[in-house]
Amino acid sequence: MTRTQTGYSRNDLVFFGVFGGLWGLSEATMGNLLHLFHVPFSGSVLSATGLVILLIARSTRNKRGSSLLMAAVAASIKLMSFTFVKVGPFVGIMMEGVLTEVIFLMLGTGWIAFLMTGLVIGVYPLIQEIVTKTILFGMDFIPVILEMIEEISRKIGGQAGWWALGLYVGLHLTVGVLAAGLAWKLHLRIEHRLKTGAD
Repeated sequence: MTRTQTGYSRNDLVFFGVFGGLWGLSEATMGNLLHLFHVPFSGSVLSATGLVILLIARSTRNKRGSSLLMAAVAASIKLMSFTFVKVGPFVGIMMEGVLTEVIFLMLGTGWIAFLMTGLVIGVYPLIQEIVTKTILFGMDFIPVILEMIEEISRKIGGQAGWWALGLYVGLHLTVGVLAAGLAWKLHLRIEHRLKTGAD
């Protein structure tokens, strides 16, 4: 576990700005392509891509608040890619940064933090949809869940059932964990190269 540092140098700001920009560009370009070709679970693919970028940058330079900084850059780029304002994607990216920041502050930069972040970010789209419809639109919890089950079943191409919700959650968790695992492997390679380079 590496202790979280505070304060930003000019190089830190450039570093996090570049990674935040890379995250935002992947959201803007890949997101448009995925939606254009109606790729299923495109949100999960985008979230996983952003998570890999975020985890590598956050662990390489362990600075307090850097996840929020990168998320703000990425969310701003994503927002500019739309012809009209869409709050949902902006909030989703910012929440990914907030959740990652909280987990890293609590658990450090070890593999447990990577795994936990993957699990939380993996299931977050489901939580976001429930919170948005129940709190912002005033819908009741049970109808929201039932509506979600029907929508997921249509995407999968089967009859509506709780199995569809379970499969949906399982797929999102799997994608999140795989993204976290990839980020962890890349993180170890980067650390190794930095150490051998310094020697």
